[in-house]
Amino acid sequence: MDARRYHARALLELCSAPAARALLKLAITMTQPQGPSRLLGFGSTSALLRLHTVLGAVGLFSACGIDSGPDVSEATSEVRVDSFLTSTCSTSVVIGLSNQIASEVSCLNPNSLTRFSAGSGITIASSSVLPFLAANAKADLQAVGNVSINSAFRTVAAQYLLVEWFNRGRCGITAAAAVGRSNHESGRAVDVGNFSSRISAMAAHGWSHDVPGDPVHFDHLSSADIRGRDTLAFQRLWNRNNPSDRIAEDGAYGPQTEARLRRSPATGFAQGAICGARAVVADVVAVDGPDKVAPSTKAHYVVTLNNNSETDWPATTRLMVEGGASQLYDAASWTSNVEVGTLGVAIPAGSQGVIELDIAAPVVLTATPMALSLALTDGDAQVGAIDLAMTVTPDGDENLSTDADDQDDIEGGSAGCAAGGGHAGWLALAPVLLVLRRRRAR
Repeated sequence: MDARRYHARALLELCSAPAARALLKLAITMTQPQGPSRLLGFGSTSALLRLHTVLGAVGLFSACGIDSGPDVSEATSEVRVDSFLTSTCSTSVVIGLSNQIASEVSCLNPNSLTRFSAGSGITIASSSVLPFLAANAKADLQAVGNVSINSAFRTVAAQYLLVEWFNRGRCGITAAAAVGRSNHESGRAVDVGNFSSRISAMAAHGWSHDVPGDPVHFDHLSSADIRGRDTLAFQRLWNRNNPSDRIAEDGAYGPQTEARLRRSPATGFAQGAICGARAVVADVVAVDGPDKVAPSTKAHYVVTLNNNSETDWPATTRLMVEGGASQLYDAASWTSNVEVGTLGVAIPAGSQGVIELDIAAPVVLTATPMALSLALTDGDAQVGAIDLAMTVTPDGDENLSTDADDQDDIEGGSAGCAAGGGHAGWLALAPVLLVLRRRRAR
C-alpha cells in the first residue's frame, strides 16, 4: 500500500475513534531513515491534535476538518519556532534551540556564559528559565543565596516569541524590546521573584537594581554585555545546517535572520554547537506547559526529549519522582506519589520522544516555585532524567509568562523590564503518548 493511501486509512480511523480513546494516548510516529513517515498506532482526534502541535504535519489533518496544508509526503517532524505564536505562553517550547544558541555563544567566546542550576541558594521558577550567566555574574548570584529566578539569559529565539506575544496582546507581556536588544540577551541580567527581601543582598554582591517601575530586574554591570552574540550564534547554527541557504554572520538581527528563525526547529538543529561536550543522555529540548499554575488546579505538560544514549529505552521504563513523594502528585493519573508511570512504548537510541503528564498544584497562599525531578529508570538503572519547574500562584496570573521583558535599551547600562508575568495525564492502565522520530547526528 502506498504511503498516501496508508495515511488516509489511518487518518479516517483516527477521526472516527470514540472520544474516550483520547485517554489512551497511543499515537506514535516514527520517521524512517529512507522513505515516508509510518503511522504505527492511533488514538483519538485529541491525540491527533497533539501530534499536530508536535510534528507540524498539517496535511495529515484535512480529513478531520482540522486544517488544510501540504501533502502528507511533505510532513515534517520538526516543530518550527513560529508554531507557538498563539498556542503557549512559555518560552520553554524553544529550550532546545536556546540551549544550542547558548552553547554556540560559548564556542565563540569561552567563559562568556556559564550554566547554573537550582540549589546552592538558587530556585528556578519555571522551565522557561535558561540557566546561563556570565561567570562572575553566576558566582555573585550564588553568593546572594535564597533567590528565586524568573528569567536569566535569553536568546533571540525566546525574545522573538515574547515580542510576537506582546504584539498580539498575549501572555501578560506589557513591554517588549526589539529582538537582539533585550537586556536579558546580555548574559548579565536576572529577574528575581522574591526581590523585595533580596535587594540589599543583591546590591552587596554587585547586582544593580535601578530600573524604575521594574522591581524584579537586576543587572550585573561589571560583567560584559554580550548582546548580539546570540544572534551571531543563531546565524552560525543556521548556516551549518542549511549550507544552500546561508545568511550573513554579522550578529545583526534583521529580516533575513528573522525569516530563518521563524522556520527553525524549536527543539534544535540536527547539528548543534561543535566545540562542546555531547549533550546529556536525556536532553530535554521542549516543555509545552504553563509557567504559572493556580492552586488546587491541574496543569498539563508535554515534554520532548532526546535519547542521546546508545541504548533503547524500553516500554517498561518507569518515571520515578526523585527525592521522595511529590507535592505535585496527581492521584487521577499517576501510579503513586513517587511514580508517574511507565513509558508504555520504547524510545530507541538516537530518537526523540514526547511525553505527556499532568500535575496537581497544591494549595499555597503566596507565589511558590515548585520543581518536579523525574528519573527514567530501566530496572535498577537510571537511564535519564527530566526536570520541570513552575510557580504555583494564587495571584490570578496563572497561564501567563514568567519572563519579564525590556521596554528600553541603554548601551552599557540597564533598561526597564515590564513584568509579565483538562487533559488526561498518565494512566496506570495505559501508556502515555510518545512520538518517536529519527534524528540526525547532533
